Amino acid sequence: MQQQAYDFSLFAPQRAKPAKKPPLRTVEGGKKPQTGLKKAAVSFGNVLCCAAFLALAVLLIQSKVTITELTTQEQKTQAQLTDAQSTYNYLNGELNSRTNMASVEEIANRLGLMKVDDSQITYVRLEDSSVLTAAQSPVKQWSGWLKSGALNIMEMLDP
Repeated sequence: MQQQAYDFSLFAPQRAKPAKKPPLRTVEGGKKPQTGLKKAAVSFGNVLCCAAFLALAVLLIQSKVTITELTTQEQKTQAQLTDAQSTYNYLNGELNSRTNMASVEEIANRLGLMKVDDSQITYVRLEDSSVLTAAQSPVKQWSGWLKSGALNIMEMLDP
């Protein structure tokens, strides 16, 4: 008795019947040979496509480089801004500490200064006739006369 599990003939490839091939027809001429001009045009097209691809790659790299440079510049500027703000805060604190009233009074006392007393204040009342005016330069006088003359003319022309 033969066991089916070990019968390798069952698994052997069976020969299929050969398919009937349709008869071939031939056409005269076939593919025409390329002329020198067409070969040159195809080669030029290939070179042009490669050049365009290379140009796009270079432009992409250049844009990435530009972005990197601008990012670095922004970081440097941000660091400078932070440093300037820190300096501002320090100097503002120094200014506040030196100009507070206690500090000013202490320095004034060291210098021998004292607060103003009401008896030290004197008010002087001047009349209109005793007012002094500084002499103007001739250029200012001429420009004042021209200005007032122009204003007078504008007032006369304005209805």
